[in-house]
Amino acid sequence: MQRFSTSCVTVALFVLVFSCSSGPRAEEGDADTVGQPLALSTPRKLLPFVALADGRVLAVGGHDGNRTLASCELFEPASGTWRVTGAMHTPRRNHAAVRLADGRVLAVGGTHGVAVGALAGAEVYEPATGTWTEVAPMAEARNDPAAVLLADGRVLVAGGTDVDRRPLRTAELFDPVTGTWSAAEAPGFARGGARTAVVLANGKALFASGLQAELYDPATGHWEKAGPAGGAAGTHRLAHTVTPLPDGRVLVVGGTTARAAGTAEVYSPETGEWTLVAAPAVAREHHAAVVLPEGVVLVLGGEHYTTGALASVERFDPATGTWASTHALVEPRGKLGAVVLPDGAVLVMGGGNEAAGMLPASERYVPGGCVPALCSARAGMCGTVPDGCGGALDCGACGAGFRGAGEFRAESVRAE
Repeated sequence: MQRFSTSCVTVALFVLVFSCSSGPRAEEGDADTVGQPLALSTPRKLLPFVALADGRVLAVGGHDGNRTLASCELFEPASGTWRVTGAMHTPRRNHAAVRLADGRVLAVGGTHGVAVGALAGAEVYEPATGTWTEVAPMAEARNDPAAVLLADGRVLVAGGTDVDRRPLRTAELFDPVTGTWSAAEAPGFARGGARTAVVLANGKALFASGLQAELYDPATGHWEKAGPAGGAAGTHRLAHTVTPLPDGRVLVVGGTTARAAGTAEVYSPETGEWTLVAAPAVAREHHAAVVLPEGVVLVLGGEHYTTGALASVERFDPATGTWASTHALVEPRGKLGAVVLPDGAVLVMGGGNEAAGMLPASERYVPGGCVPALCSARAGMCGTVPDGCGGALDCGACGAGFRGAGEFRAESVRAE
């Protein structure tokens, strides 16, 4: 039986009032509506973005700054546009979504409350029809759970928080064939974070969040510790990234503590050990990380309490264990999503920053591209000048001390 918070009555009344506000409805927009290139029809944060088997990207619910969303959108790489697809039956944010072995997408848990709460419900998206179907709910309501697709096709969901935001130390398994859930052995520690679990080459699932990483073995159904508490950095990690490397190791970067934000470490399944690697140049949390076709990892955007939202991007080379800065995002962006597209570009989407608020426009980031110069780095230049990458910079009107665009004459510039 699903348990309800003792504060549910108060929260329910608040939610009712909030849901009647004049903000935009989460379900607005017809399916197949196509928007402007790279622009979501609705700004979104606190959601999973799922790469489908055919190369499209599914944005699943989230929050638009006013309310929790049931609506979903599809990105079409061929046209570079998002279009509205079928909405979920339940609005949700802070949920997990996993692409199943047959290409469908399972969305579980999360919350639609304003302050507290958690959802037990689960739904499955069919890409061929663009529709969601409700399946059996989980045994426990879970906000911000960790979820992963196991090699046998089942989905393991662990941890999260309950309706009162208390950490859960339980797990359960979803069988896509029957559409039902079964209990799994409880992990030794509370887990959380929708993108903090990965499957290793040996079939075990690594859950790396909180203070203690753990391994789940589908063959035995048992959990075991993965290295010492705190890993190599000796810290608690939350709002970090967990990325499987091509050589079978796992890279963990960033987090909310000062120690986590400025460190990176690698887990080796062969030795069961965590190893600190070179620190990234920029401390960050709530960022995104993707593996490029050549095997390097891009860490993009995020935020930090000392700087706010970040535009910086860094490359991690697993072969050398070193970092290199590369060209930045167009906009600083925290709580973002990123997916590698079929052509090797990275679709950067969602989230926002302090200046612009939430960002509806996505960005097509081309790794390894030229880093264009800024006018501030073109001392003494004005007008339209080359940016060093085949484009042009508009550095403002030339004053009296200039003969033409980019040509400075050694005279004082008359003040306008």
